[in-house]
Amino acid sequence: MALPQVNSSRYTVFVPGLGKEIEFRPYLVKEEKILMVAMESNNQKQILGAIKDVIEACVFDNINVNNLAVFDLEVLFLHLRAKSVGERISVNVKCQDEECGIESPVEVDLDDIKSPDISNDDKIVMLSEDIGLTLRYPSFEDIQKFDPEYLEKIDGIMELLVLCIDNIFDTENVYEDSSDKEKMEFIENLNTDQFQNISKFFDSMPSLKHDLKFTCSKCEKENKVELKGIQSFFT
Repeated sequence: MALPQVNSSRYTVFVPGLGKEIEFRPYLVKEEKILMVAMESNNQKQILGAIKDVIEACVFDNINVNNLAVFDLEVLFLHLRAKSVGERISVNVKCQDEECGIESPVEVDLDDIKSPDISNDDKIVMLSEDIGLTLRYPSFEDIQKFDPEYLEKIDGIMELLVLCIDNIFDTENVYEDSSDKEKMEFIENLNTDQFQNISKFFDSMPSLKHDLKFTCSKCEKENKVELKGIQSFFT
């Protein structure tokens, strides 16, 4: 005789990059195990892969998780975590006083964390009066192609940038079918100021953020730190 199945509740969350609400269920013990194993590895690619697998298992809507921007992945997982385990989590945060530096456990209410705002206007970068390009935010699939250490190097940044160019345009044409090699040559022939204008797009890219105020458990100094990115909330 088959054992009874426990029905899960259903919830919705607004995903900024998709511009719509997505329906999901809390993750189960089998999925939490996947997350725990990944978190224990302390490997960013493995953690993101586990988060992707859990989202695919728990979301009812027909979405391609590979195409989600990283911040959308973070928003979805944060709400999954809140409805699966609880709205409050404890994170270890280091005191900002150089003479102290001890880590203190601090409670964070996940309901206080706001989803990032996005604007399509930010995706257009003008390089001169008549030449510009349209960018897109890096997707989960894009990020998974690189080791985190490689993305800290100029070669990694350049390769990711090329992947995120939707088109290049001037006053007469929009060039949408350029090869990666052609895009790379285009970027390499920019001057420093033009390249920095593009870099600003990535520096200001939406991300899961939360300003956290706490009192150090050792020196009792008042601290204010910014948690940024999904891993900051689960350390």
